[in-house]
Amino acid sequence: MSKILNLNSFDRTYKRIVEKSSNDLIKINVEFYHHDFQSEPFLHTEAKVQNVLFDRSLDGGAVITIMTNESYLSFAEKNYHTNLSGDDVVFSSKHNSETYCIIQFI
Repeated sequence: MSKILNLNSFDRTYKRIVEKSSNDLIKINVEFYHHDFQSEPFLHTEAKVQNVLFDRSLDGGAVITIMTNESYLSFAEKNYHTNLSGDDVVFSSKHNSETYCIIQFI
């Protein structure tokens, strides 16, 4: 993964996810780390994106939801920072510096 360039808005991150996942041949590889235990993700999934939703809640700001056949992943602006790192998307917790999610397009 490339060096993180800067913090990005949820709007920009949503556009990147939609752009990258619009290719039917591309899947996402999601690794979710909590307290970075032995540098191993506690959740790992690889799937085709079925849909990506962007919504604004009254109390939480922007929310991005990524839907696959197997699961829904939601990230609320009130709980996560978002970064674009090369072609990857990173969501990092605002409440815990050792909790983050890396989404790669493969």
